[in-house]
Amino acid sequence: MNKINELCEKRHMSQYELAKKAGMSQSSLSNLMNQRSVPTIGTLEKICNGFGISLAQFFSDEGAFPDLSEEQIEMLNAWGTLSGKEKAAMMKILNSIKELR
Repeated sequence: MNKINELCEKRHMSQYELAKKAGMSQSSLSNLMNQRSVPTIGTLEKICNGFGISLAQFFSDEGAFPDLSEEQIEMLNAWGTLSGKEKAAMMKILNSIKELR
């Protein structure tokens, strides 16, 4: 599936990393990415979870995030480039900011 390949490239994510994050075998993901099989909705949901996006975002035009403000889109694009440790650190920062209210 070209879209999966594009998202992996954009996020600098290997097939192995995506398979691990999506909770699926690397061979199953490889078959999808090489268009040897067609994904079910459930499989697409797993892949989207691995990317940290919704199904709506997966099927929208490149760079489009339905129903989000420009600021939210900017944050999601930045989020997609972070490592797991960086995401955990950002969540700690965001949670501390929320506690200040």
